[in-house]
This record gives sequence, structure tokens and C-alpha cells, in this order.
Amino acid sequence: WQARSHMESGDIHGIIDQSLDAGYDLQSVWKIAEVATMCVKPKGVLRPSISEVLKEIQDAIAIELQRELPSSIHHLMSKTSPSEAVNTTGSLQDLEQNASFDELLMRPGLR
Repeated sequence: WQARSHMESGDIHGIIDQSLDAGYDLQSVWKIAEVATMCVKPKGVLRPSISEVLKEIQDAIAIELQRELPSSIHHLMSKTSPSEAVNTTGSLQDLEQNASFDELLMRPGLR
């Protein structure tokens, strides 16, 4: 109930675990909070389908990955030659696209 109150007043920070220490994108937090709110509607017909929920979660993960990817690329480029960086970056993108949902959730930046 308190979470809904915070959301309605626009205070998403009121429901976020402070131990996350701003290690997240607010847009992804809003997506998850909104879909969670829809999932607990009293009538089943008002709740989203599992495919809609999955899409929203995947969108939120994509937002987080985009936020983190530039620093990952910068880190890789500082350790490799320019030609190696291109290949490594391509491999990183392939890895992100082929990672399972569970693997994505276990990454440090997504907790």
C-alpha cells in the first residue's frame, strides 16, 4: 500500500532499497514498479499477460544495460589496441544478446 502511495505522488525513491546507492536508472525502476502494480490488481482481467510482464522486464533490463555499456566499452578500450577493442566490443554485444534472462538478472548492476 505504501509503495502505491509513493508512486502516485511521484516519489519512486521512497520504495527503492537505499543500499542500491543510485546504481540504477529511474526509467527502468518506474517500468518495474508500474508492471508490479498492474500484476496485483484485484481482478485477473485487469492484470497484464505474462508476455506483457516479460516485455516490460526486458525493456527495463535493456535500459540498465545501455546505462552500463558505455563504461564497459571504455574499460575494454583502455586495455586493448583499437583493433582489438572493436572485436571485443562486438563480442560483448553478442554476449549481451545471447545471455539468458537469469544471467542478466545476476549481473551486479541489475540488482
